[in-house]
Amino acid sequence: MDPALIATAEDTLRKSDPILGALISRNGSIVREPRGDYFASLARAIIGQQISVKAASSIFERFEKLTKLDPTKVTGLDEEAIKVIGLSRPKARYIQDLARNFVDNSAVYNHLESLSDDAVIAELTAVKGIGTWTAQMFLMFTLVRPDVFAPDDVGLQKAIKQAYGFDVLPGRAELEQFAERWKPYRTIASWHLWHSLDNAPD
Repeated sequence: MDPALIATAEDTLRKSDPILGALISRNGSIVREPRGDYFASLARAIIGQQISVKAASSIFERFEKLTKLDPTKVTGLDEEAIKVIGLSRPKARYIQDLARNFVDNSAVYNHLESLSDDAVIAELTAVKGIGTWTAQMFLMFTLVRPDVFAPDDVGLQKAIKQAYGFDVLPGRAELEQFAERWKPYRTIASWHLWHSLDNAPD
């Protein structure tokens, strides 16, 4: 994303939300560039489902070392390799299914950058093992779309609870409504909230 756009977003958020503004001032500007390796991004997101950022990072490092992020090598992983990596059987199956899509057609998802956010989510969640959260992470960290919010992310929930002093975490609907204040820059707001915990998904 253009650093000038991020600077504008951060300035807008700082003025409209003093609590988030304090986090932005503390964090400094966060700039992310779109990623071109969609297989690696989607595999990383699948690995990160429902586990801590630290655990996901360790598993992905082993996955990358063993497969070189080559979809052909991923499709050939045996049970022993899957154990060494630390993948659960369901996640291994999902990633291997994903890899087969790329083996069959390496450009299978190259058109995603031309789609709307909702269309990207719809297309990705049609793939076995990719849910809405995974698609949202892809939008936020791979395509770097500026206005995405992931209300089911545990780290984001924790950051909001901590920053805004909630005794009880609001439900999903309330969180989505709460995040309306950050439009059209909910992604940038989320980056800073994650960073406040030093726990951002990668």
